[in-house]
Amino acid sequence: MKILKLSMSVLFGLLFTASVSSQDLTYQQIVEKHLDAFGSKEARAALKNLTIVGFSEFESVNPSVKGGGRAVVVSEPDNLLFAMSFNSRDYPFEKIGYFTDKVSIPLVNSGRRSLLGAFLTEHNNILTDGLFGGTMSARWPLSIFEKKKSKIRSLGTKKIDGREVYVLEYIPSKGGSDEFSIKVYFDAANFNHVRTEYRREVRAGKITFGQQNQIAGSTLILTEHFSDFRKVEGLMLPHAYKVNFVSNSGANAYENIWGIKVEQYRFNQTFEPGFFTFESK
Repeated sequence: MKILKLSMSVLFGLLFTASVSSQDLTYQQIVEKHLDAFGSKEARAALKNLTIVGFSEFESVNPSVKGGGRAVVVSEPDNLLFAMSFNSRDYPFEKIGYFTDKVSIPLVNSGRRSLLGAFLTEHNNILTDGLFGGTMSARWPLSIFEKKKSKIRSLGTKKIDGREVYVLEYIPSKGGSDEFSIKVYFDAANFNHVRTEYRREVRAGKITFGQQNQIAGSTLILTEHFSDFRKVEGLMLPHAYKVNFVSNSGANAYENIWGIKVEQYRFNQTFEPGFFTFESK
């Protein structure tokens, strides 16, 4: 009995210690463990640009619309070209670009942007800081965080869909606000980047004329989800990507979902001069 009590005491002590250490990781430690999980220093340093080819999906919950086609994402440290085609006359494509310090999001139809395009235009620090696309993009800011002017703080751990994750609050280089927040999530078991959430609370009197998603009292949430991680060229990369946009103003509610199933990653391609643009040549 004495041995059993001692064993149980040691067991509970180990469990408690593990729990405390899990909660006590600093944001620097979380970022370091994430980068180690992403790939070795050599593999990360060898990445000059990244091209993704895959299949696109789109779904609007209200009203109900579905479509799909092809997807291409091309990135390097100073550029991101993100494009999806859909088999829809009303919504033929989604194009999101960041080309040498300039955000480029073309109008989709009838002189308007999609809900995704409008949100990214209105909160362009998501693109300027390189957050959009996570580790699917060569612009992922945590790879070179020491060179960034952004700020990070740890919010501890929580459970999402039964999985424990570390949560970091990310404050963009141009500063954040009490209305707009960014949270980055990492799987506590393997430190893969599995989610980024961008939340905007639109308060009365804070509406900017001409912006699509501005309804007083509404909550706008854009969430990127990353899954199906596989190692490619020494890097642990997601092969399934989903973006959810939810807007709830009380009077109207919208939910749109975009997705990419990655067919192939291509590394360090050679691009023609002027490649990174949506302008016709």
